[in-house]
Amino acid sequence: MCRPLIRQAPRPVLNPIMRTQLFSALAVLALATPTFAADDAVTGAWRVHGKVSAFAFDLTCRFEQKGHSLGGTCYDGGTNKPHPLTRGEVAGDHVSWTYQSSYLLNKFDASYSGTMSNGSIMGGITVPGHQGNFTAEKQP
Repeated sequence: MCRPLIRQAPRPVLNPIMRTQLFSALAVLALATPTFAADDAVTGAWRVHGKVSAFAFDLTCRFEQKGHSLGGTCYDGGTNKPHPLTRGEVAGDHVSWTYQSSYLLNKFDASYSGTMSNGSIMGGITVPGHQGNFTAEKQP
């Protein structure tokens, strides 16, 4: 009985230059891939103090960061009224969020945008027709 001759495909061989280029490319890709080790940099409770025109206020915000998205709820300092975030984003050290609030019977969006550094965020607040400033400190 005759057996058919089975040939194995030749194994590709990488010369040293190709091997170095391949490993270099893989190292660059590994370094370029965004990592979210600091996903929880903003996650947690924050004490926010702000002032818009002559109106000063305090809030406690509980944020949850997932990648570049920011969710959570801010609570009025005096009434503890919840204001769920309608939008939130983290991009590097820049943090922004928006929630709906009301004054008398008028509803409006309050938008915050600031820079995070050493456990605090400083920036500006925008509400229809007014602007102000805020500082936020991360709570333990």
